[in-house]
Amino acid sequence: MSLPFTQRVSWIWSAEGTHATPPPERATPSHYQVRMFRRVFEVADQAVAVVEPVHVSADSRYLFFCNGTLLGRGPAKGDVNHHFYETFDLGPHLRPGRNVLAALVLDMSRVAHRPTQLGAPCSVMTYAGGFVLAGGELSTDAKWKVAVDTAHRFQNEQTTFEGYHGYFEHRVSKLIPARWTEADFDDSGWPAATVLYQAERLENRRDPTSPYGLVPRMIPLLEEHATGVAFRDVFLPGGVEAPAAWRGLVTRGDTVTIPPRTTIELIVDAGELTTAFPRLETSGGAGSVVLLTYAEALRLPWGTPGARLLGRQQPLGNLASHFADESTGWTFDRRGKITGWRDRWEPAGGAGGQAEVFEPLHWRTFRYVGLTLTTADEPLQLHALAHRFTAYPHRVTAEFACSDPKLEKIWRAALRTMRLCSHETFEDCPYYEQMQYAGDTVITSKIAMLAAGDYALTRQALHHFDWSRLSDGLTQSRFPSRLVQIIPSWSLHWITNVRDYAWCSGDLATVRALLPGMRASVDWFRRHGDADGLPAKLPFWNITDWCPWWPRGVVPGADSGPTCIISAQFLLALDELADLCRLVGGEREAADLSAEAAALRPKLHARFWSESEGLYLDRPGGPEVSQYGNAWAVVCGAADAATRARLLARFPHDPQLAPGSFFWWHTGFRALALCGAYDRMPEFLGPWHEMIDAGLDTFVEENSYWRSLCHAWSAHPALEFMTRILGVTPAAPGFAAIDIAPQRCGLAHARGSVCTPRGPVSVAWRAEGKRFSIEIEAPAATPVTLQLPGGVRRTFQGGRFAEEIALP
Repeated sequence: MSLPFTQRVSWIWSAEGTHATPPPERATPSHYQVRMFRRVFEVADQAVAVVEPVHVSADSRYLFFCNGTLLGRGPAKGDVNHHFYETFDLGPHLRPGRNVLAALVLDMSRVAHRPTQLGAPCSVMTYAGGFVLAGGELSTDAKWKVAVDTAHRFQNEQTTFEGYHGYFEHRVSKLIPARWTEADFDDSGWPAATVLYQAERLENRRDPTSPYGLVPRMIPLLEEHATGVAFRDVFLPGGVEAPAAWRGLVTRGDTVTIPPRTTIELIVDAGELTTAFPRLETSGGAGSVVLLTYAEALRLPWGTPGARLLGRQQPLGNLASHFADESTGWTFDRRGKITGWRDRWEPAGGAGGQAEVFEPLHWRTFRYVGLTLTTADEPLQLHALAHRFTAYPHRVTAEFACSDPKLEKIWRAALRTMRLCSHETFEDCPYYEQMQYAGDTVITSKIAMLAAGDYALTRQALHHFDWSRLSDGLTQSRFPSRLVQIIPSWSLHWITNVRDYAWCSGDLATVRALLPGMRASVDWFRRHGDADGLPAKLPFWNITDWCPWWPRGVVPGADSGPTCIISAQFLLALDELADLCRLVGGEREAADLSAEAAALRPKLHARFWSESEGLYLDRPGGPEVSQYGNAWAVVCGAADAATRARLLARFPHDPQLAPGSFFWWHTGFRALALCGAYDRMPEFLGPWHEMIDAGLDTFVEENSYWRSLCHAWSAHPALEFMTRILGVTPAAPGFAAIDIAPQRCGLAHARGSVCTPRGPVSVAWRAEGKRFSIEIEAPAATPVTLQLPGGVRRTFQGGRFAEEIALP
């Protein structure tokens, strides 16, 4: 069987929209263009079971149906030169006789993403509307039919700064042709599709015939629960109890009727933050308007009697506040006001009482959904209100439990944060941006590998950032992205991510493919080095963390010279790139990189160490000092044993140190381990306990709770539990050899498991009095080195192992 798109297959669209925006009377009445495609075909009885798979893509997004059944959505997010296609098996959905393939395609290419308003999704990279399917006789050509969709209109009501995902809908259901995805629909009035250009696989492009280099999807389809889950609560604005009828609708599926010319407002509560398709089933109600407003939490004025608000009141001038303002805060108090992104639906209604279902084309993020239902001259009946979960199909099998139940709560919230920040890419946050940032991805991708044993989403992310590189060598800080943003040190986080992937997965072929890009990124920092070779006066946005003392998170001195943080990040990147070169046989290059890093360490120490402060300064001469700068000086190896011991007198707790957000602690905990002070780790988990105690089931972006209540980079305590408290790390790529070095951290016992490509590693240890016992089960025939308290060392070959020792 030949590879897809190696035979002649064409992209198609509609004739009136091929070269210019169609006139208003023949266009989708919004800033996106939407098309419906159909291909009817006959299947003989004996052919049903032997139909070959079909391969589908579109620009910009599609929903693909066979005989009325939704088979999938796509394409996965890439860029125009790496445009993904999906593969679908039609066999289970075909029937003898007449069959139909159908697709709803959204063209977002005509709308520029603008950060100050809701434009097209920033993460959807697009060129022009089009649809393509490779499937033998069913391949897209002029035999396909097409119609302009006038029902889906996209709007920006309720939109404030940074509408990065841009999918919010205004749907007019009476304009949707009934049963248009079914085989018995009469499409004789639809014109033939217009052929655009020949489709090409990326590796076959020479003198390109189309804008796209087609590549197979690298990740599985997203998980979508087939049935809806009921909301847990319903109430009226202001926290007023909802009438019994509405409670019956939400909890039991009882039907509620809204009389003509009536407006009803209510708020439903899912009970936890989720990423899902809200699902509303109605009948009747012609002329009605339904507004659905989505929110992670509600808002109340600071000082509201009896209310618990998240975080603390503070000025927001240094932050992108979105739906926040300085006079109110986030809360789970039912008296709060709902505000957020919004969909608008106009059900068809009319005679016959046919049930209608509203689900948006794209998933939403919410704990709360505000419903405003306004009827016209016909009553509206509501039959069901629910939500269907969707996310990347992680199967989390890692476990963690210990003698401190509060740590177990952090574990569960960290894993949920990772899950809700994983869809077609890793995401910084599912509510606001849905963008894949290198800094966030370095955390959530490692959690996904160790907790779910998934490497596909990480491999895709690593390629995404490689594809994003500019001509000067740097990766973009987030990708896929229509709007170029450069944070130089995020290129260095990408290198860390590649190294983590290599050691966790063992996939060295991907490392070899990415080496040229990593070399180019490192070379960019060399070209921006000062006389000592330390990166200095770097262009672009040099945020390192959301420190509230630093304008837009930029460390002092970044615009005028070198900084301790970025210099140390560069040194670590040299060492990590050297390690990757060794893994793929590049010993000479590795030695050169290691020597370069070794020569820079004393220079970094000389430029930033303050003997009088006993700390590293953020910039040469100071006076600023920070938690993050000192952590990075330790992690890059610039601080010797004596320096580390002295630094601990003030690090990380001294209030004169500029504080970081949750992100910096990922490096801070590593620094504590290198300083021999990792047993102190639990005492610094207070901000995570605060979030749990406030009722959050995911972790927020920043200590003041000003924006995202589910943010990828704050999930990293899960890594501490797996790699340090349980102590499981790879000693060879792909966990071909395993190190286990449990850290007690004041706990009486801990147990759990970590995923590896060779199978799970289970650890259970207990400290009682002066005795320490441990039980391990590791994959068979895998060398394991165990480091016990007091320096006791054991080695064994996989399988079960148990030991008990006297504590020093």
